[in-house]
Amino acid sequence: MNEKITLYNSEYGETAFDRAKLISWWSQDVVSSSKILVVGAGAIGNETLKNLTLLGVGKIFVCDMDTISVSNLSRTVLFNINDVGRYKAEIASERVLAMSNNPECKVDYFVGDIVNKLGHGVFRRFDVVLGCLDNMLTRKDVNRRCCLFQKPYMDAGISGLGLSLNVHHYPESSCLECGMDSKDIARERRIRYSCDVFKKRAIQEGHAATVLISTAIVSALQVQEAIKALHHLNGIDLEVPVQYGKKYYYQGMNHLFEQMRVPFKEECSAHFSIDNVIETQLSSEDKLGDVLAKLRELFGYDCVIDTYPDSAFVTRAKCINCHRDIVVNKPMSEVYSDELYCDNCTKTDASGYTPDYSAVDLFSVDMDEQYLMDHSLEQVGIPPLHILTVREKGNDENVKYIELTKDLNRVLPNTFGC
Repeated sequence: MNEKITLYNSEYGETAFDRAKLISWWSQDVVSSSKILVVGAGAIGNETLKNLTLLGVGKIFVCDMDTISVSNLSRTVLFNINDVGRYKAEIASERVLAMSNNPECKVDYFVGDIVNKLGHGVFRRFDVVLGCLDNMLTRKDVNRRCCLFQKPYMDAGISGLGLSLNVHHYPESSCLECGMDSKDIARERRIRYSCDVFKKRAIQEGHAATVLISTAIVSALQVQEAIKALHHLNGIDLEVPVQYGKKYYYQGMNHLFEQMRVPFKEECSAHFSIDNVIETQLSSEDKLGDVLAKLRELFGYDCVIDTYPDSAFVTRAKCINCHRDIVVNKPMSEVYSDELYCDNCTKTDASGYTPDYSAVDLFSVDMDEQYLMDHSLEQVGIPPLHILTVREKGNDENVKYIELTKDLNRVLPNTFGC
């Protein structure tokens, strides 16, 4: 018998989770069957994944786009010197699966741009989302997807011996964006994008001063709140209800601990959710023209795909230096400022450059635009397992939400695949 199963089924007269079961409201069945999405696999992500794994969480999805560096090793329990240069999400998922005491534990991972390459259908399938991120724009995007499917979101951050934890569950409470400073968001966007339009290829990241001490503390608090939320979602009464809509702050230098209520902003643009998602055998690998034809067959009328605010497909741009036309044909999210030069020009400082480009909005694309109809959904900027907002052409009030469910085995082969 597998050693994991022996530990789990108590051949030794006890199980790995007996001490947790002594907590009056604890249900190991709830924990072992839970599905948790962890966004970020760096310092906080390592501690969080370790905690979830030792608790026996059943399904875990790890997301990160970065590789392991030497400086990570003093703060990442899952990585060692032999892992340097490899992807954090991939290695973390391997180590999580190896250390789990739950024989039915399933793990998947994603390497890439979380904002533009991770489909909404991923968020729909997990019970709780844990943010272990280091930049505000990605936090904002993850928060909006949690609002979209009304998922509890615990966002953790660290700086030196200081830490913060935001605990939200829209519409039961405010969301993370309710407490964000719009000036800080705009400032970070200016750092990461040229002229507020195209991405910068490389940016000078501001590395926060961090040590494992604060990482361990904030991760413990984050996972604690996630476990409480899982029990709450399963109708189990807790001794003290989960305090959604709060920010917790701790400064280890002087042991200052504060908790603050984040007010619910009625005008917050993140407050939008959807239900009645229609699962289909469509894929992001399908051509746009074929998808529109299948949607017409499914609903009996012509459809348009509304991907606002990320709907621009850039067809051409003017060279920054000589202003000649450059063929681009990429989603705006994949265009970098250093690509806006023709073959005859040397790359220079593009500061002060006013973007001059042409773009097509998928919402207004017609079937007779064949050059675009032959592109796959992924080529025009729609990621695998995404949920399309589909409107009847000429009737904006008739809206359907269509999932590219055929991508399930491609994105979540272990946790949800067949």
